[in-house]
Amino acid sequence: MKYLEQDCVFVSAGQSFESGGAFVSPVYVIAYLGKDNVLTDWHGARLGTYHVTASWPINSYLSSHMNQVYARIDGITYTGRSAGEGMLFKGKRVV
Repeated sequence: MKYLEQDCVFVSAGQSFESGGAFVSPVYVIAYLGKDNVLTDWHGARLGTYHVTASWPINSYLSSHMNQVYARIDGITYTGRSAGEGMLFKGKRVV
């Protein structure tokens, strides 16, 4: 699956802001950890599934923990890190 999300703009106080959105290639993935172990794009559309294999405490205003994540999209497994549900996941294909 190759995927590049489009139209990730939101407006706040009259100003427009753009997110990079999700990206999927045979080697890399950028997506979001959704509820019930569903990997999503910025708009919440399902891309695949994920599971957290490890978690450790961090000092951050965004999250109290960093997670090691394995994700599966169209039969391809990726591994990477995320600060948790609703947060960005960046992964690389497992070979």
